[in-house]
This record gives sequence, C-alpha cells and structure tokens, in this order.
Amino acid sequence: MPVTLKANGNDGYKIERNDSLCQYVNNQTPSPALPDYGAFSLQLTGYIINKKRSSVQPGNRQKEFLSVSGSLLQNEKYKALQKVSVDLLSENSSVDNSSIQPADLNIVTTYPKTQLADWQKWHIIYKSSTGGQRFYQIRNAFSGQMLGISKAYSSGSANNSSNNGQELQLVQTRVTAQAADSSLWQILPYPAAKSQDNPDGYILINKATGLAIGTDHKIIHSEQNKTAPLAFSFVNPGDATSQIAIWKLSPLGATAYRDDAVVGFFERNEKSLGSVAFDQGNTIQLNWGPNKGKVLWITEDAWDGEQLQDNHQFSCKDFFRYRNSVLIQPSASDWNPNHTLNITRNDSRQHMPRQICDLIEGSEFAWPSVGIELGNKVYLQCAEGDGLGPLKSQSLYELSETGGLEWPVKRLMPGQMTIETRINYSAGMIDGGDGFVYVFGFQGKGYGYSLNLHVARFLKTDPMQWRFWNGRAWAQKPAVGSDASIATGKATVSVAKVNGKYVMMTMDQGFVCDSIRNIYLATADSPTGPFTPLKKVYAIREFLYGKFARYYTPVIHPEFDNGRKELLLTYCLNFSGCGVPDCKDGYLDPYFYRIKGIRIPYSIFGLP
Repeated sequence: MPVTLKANGNDGYKIERNDSLCQYVNNQTPSPALPDYGAFSLQLTGYIINKKRSSVQPGNRQKEFLSVSGSLLQNEKYKALQKVSVDLLSENSSVDNSSIQPADLNIVTTYPKTQLADWQKWHIIYKSSTGGQRFYQIRNAFSGQMLGISKAYSSGSANNSSNNGQELQLVQTRVTAQAADSSLWQILPYPAAKSQDNPDGYILINKATGLAIGTDHKIIHSEQNKTAPLAFSFVNPGDATSQIAIWKLSPLGATAYRDDAVVGFFERNEKSLGSVAFDQGNTIQLNWGPNKGKVLWITEDAWDGEQLQDNHQFSCKDFFRYRNSVLIQPSASDWNPNHTLNITRNDSRQHMPRQICDLIEGSEFAWPSVGIELGNKVYLQCAEGDGLGPLKSQSLYELSETGGLEWPVKRLMPGQMTIETRINYSAGMIDGGDGFVYVFGFQGKGYGYSLNLHVARFLKTDPMQWRFWNGRAWAQKPAVGSDASIATGKATVSVAKVNGKYVMMTMDQGFVCDSIRNIYLATADSPTGPFTPLKKVYAIREFLYGKFARYYTPVIHPEFDNGRKELLLTYCLNFSGCGVPDCKDGYLDPYFYRIKGIRIPYSIFGLP
C-alpha cells in the first residue's frame, strides 16, 4: 500500500497511507519490457513537475548516471550507507580527486569517456508483489549493495526532512537475508507521449516511505552548477508540485558484480567465533549423514576472535594465532557468519584444537587448500614449508566426519605426491564422474607472473595411489615443463567442475602491485585440456589507504548455485600494500585479510 513518511518524535518515523499517492500508483502499470532480473544503467533524463515533463539539457548537465559516490582509493564505494548520487559519464568525477593518486593508477581509476564505470551499473531484481504492485531491489555491480534510504541529521531543511532535523538520504545498504522495505522500489513508467510498452522514462518509488526520488530543477538548469552534485530529495508523487526525477533504463547485458552477502559472511566480528580473519578459502560440499548440505571452508593463516579489539580490529603488536583452520557452514544458503563455527581436533601436535593440519618437524607452515568428501571422509591437500615457500613436502589429511564439531584427523603421505616440491597440488580436487578424483597443481615460472597447470589423479577407492599426467599418459611420477602441462595461467590459479566443464580461474600477479589486476576464466571438456583462451571477466579494484592492496588465493565455488547461472569466485586481500604501512593508528584492519566474493555470469565466459 502506498504510504508517506511523517515525523514521529525523535525516535523515527510513522508510516501513514497517502490517498493521492494511492490514486497515482494504482493508475500506473509496470512496463512488460522490464525483466525480473537484468543489468541496467539509470540515466537522469528529466523531471516531472505540475504533471509536465522537463528534459535535462545536454548543454547543462550532460549525461549523468546513478552512481555510488566516494573515493575509490579509500574503498569508500564499498562502504555501507555510502551516498548514491549521479555522476557524469564524460568525466566520471566521483572516481577520485585525491592528491595521493599516483599516475600509474590511471588504468584502474579512469574509464573511456563512452564507458560506464562499474559503480554506474545496477541490477534490477524483482522481489515481491503487494496489492498488485511489483517491488524490486536495485543492486550496484561494483559494491554489490542495494539502493536504499537512510536517515541522516541536518540542521537545514529540505523537501525530504522533517521538523526534528531528520533527513532521508539515498544510500547503498548491505544485503540481508530478508529484504528491507527501505531497499525495495516500485519502478513505474512515465509514458509521456509513448505507450506503456515503450515508456519515455521511469520514476522510482520507495516501498517503506511511498516517496519518489526527486531532484532540484534549479540545479539542473543552472549553467554555473552544471557539474555540481545533485541533491536528491524524496517527494510525494501524488503532489503536483513535486519535482520527480525521470530515469532512462538502458540494458547492459550480462554483468559481473561483487557478492555482498559473501563479503559480509567473512565479517566475523565476535570474539567467540574462532577464526575471524584469514586467507585461502577453498570449499568442500558435504553429503554424508548429518552433514548433508553443509559446506567446509578451508583457511590458511588465521586470526582468532579473542584477538579482536573493541573496534573490531587487531593490535599491530599482535600476529595470527594459527597456521590453518576449517569452518563448517550450516548450508550453502546460510550467509550469517555467526552460524559458521570451527571444526576442532583433540590431538593437535601444537596443542591448538582449531589448527587442523600440524606443523611437521622442520617446517614453519602447513597450508591446506583443496579437498573432497569420499563417504564419511574428507581428504585435504596440505602444502608444507618455510617462509612463503618453496615447498618442502605435501601431505593428504584425512578428516573423519562426525555429527559435531570435533573430528578425528590423520596425516597421510601418498607416495610421489608427498615428496613432490616443484608442483603444488593446491589448485583443484574434483570428482571426475569416472571413478577418479583429479587433482590440479601448478608450477610457477616467469618470476611469479605465469605458471604451468598440471593434473594428477587417484581412484576414489584408493587415495594413496596417485598417477600423474605427463602429456601423453598417466605415469607413476610427476613430470614438469610445458610438455606435461595441460594449460598455462597467470600468477595464481584454481580449477573446478561446473556444468560438466572444467573451469580454470587465474589472476594477474597481485603481490608486486602492478596496474594490471585482472581475473580470467577458461574452460575445457576434459581434465587434461585443452582449455579455451583466457577470458578477462573482472578487474580487481581494492586499495590499502590509497595504494594498491595485495591480493591472491583465487578459488571457484560451484556449490553456491544462485539459480541465475552466475559463478561464485573468491580472492583474498593481504594486510600489506605497496608503498604504504599496513598499520594505521596502532591497528590492523581485518577487512584487508578477509575473503571477497564476486559473481560472473556463465555467458561471459562461454559456459552453457
């Protein structure tokens, strides 16, 4: 039911019916051309006042698109409640005007004058209907957050402020399990001289308030203010004097986006949650007994919740607590971080119940990664060595599932795999559907800028006997070099099976802070290749206090199927950046040691 917002003391607002708005909304029919799901740009093309349309003049405001505001280099565009405004396509003024911007950032902070920035791209998502009216979420592709409204406090007065100083603002809001009315919108066509099937534009009406997004025509038509930010207001669309913004919706086709539900899942800010900040992030789907439908998350070096300070950050004097851990998620659709807890063991060599893989004698790290469930056992590859490498050995951990959180753990040493130090078998472990488990590994080359991808396999009934592809046959010993390689990649790599295809994810070198920072995908019909040419699918734009943030650990997650043919990929940031201290005011921000998730539509990289 259409409503209006009225002041309700100092504590909030009272929602009341507005009859003039009801009459307006009930006379509108959403355009059949608007899909239930799709990516669009929203261009401000004019406004309605006194039931007449006025256009934005090209000589004044040029082309302006709905955009998330804020500094890119300070990661402000990722922040919850960040303001949403309009931005010039021809100038992209909201990218950043900070004096700390180095020249080599131009490749990632500017766009061609004819290209939309990612924070100007939006997904429109049908959510529900009430009283015959359709309501949508509007999600930003860059941040993954939803267009919504929020209260702010202002001493001034405006169209959308009440007499107690509370003012509504257009912002982006975090993704939640239950969509809030403040982030639901009616998208109604403004027909003008055209038919309902071909509207002249759309107006956006918020469900929680019943108010439409409005704007100030004085700014629009001001030559002096033609690049000034527009101050959006929220207006009653049933009031003839309201200045209601008109938006042109232009379809964009398949568009990758940041998955904010996944990003929020790793914001583990309770002291009782065990592992709260970590890298890696491989997943293993469980199907055995009481664990059916659950998902294991594999971490490497991890900080414990007890190390969190009152500001949810870590002291710069502190260090991570354990070298690895395993979390168990109740289901693939449960993104509440408080529901996902640590698996523990009772016989840790280092007396750390949450550290699943032991540090063996003579090694400083034990870094698990890929794994697979076979019956009631989970088998987990673990790399062992010193510093940041090279490897000293590899092992296969066997975890015996229980219905609780404490699992028996055993370290196994399969023949040639254990002593292999040139190929790290941490890229993928996949049930091939032919009785074999295929294990993908990589050998770095080119000073860490490229790699050769290799594959081994074992029978599902015998994880101790591995065979290795040498380019012609399955041999008893690993072979290195291009002849034995099944593909080449960039600096880091992950392999998974999706829709019957083997998919390879690879990323540019993320530790030396080069300006080319992309993610690529390729596919193959067979575990031994050949793979298709690499397809760029995403550009990483993460910064640590104005400089490039380091990134690594690509992982593909086919078990998180959202029903829209969009593949979940993750990568992790590191606490360090290039040319900038990792500590700020005595604290380490865990944002920079947590996993980030993105979604790539299958059609972008040729997956059916």
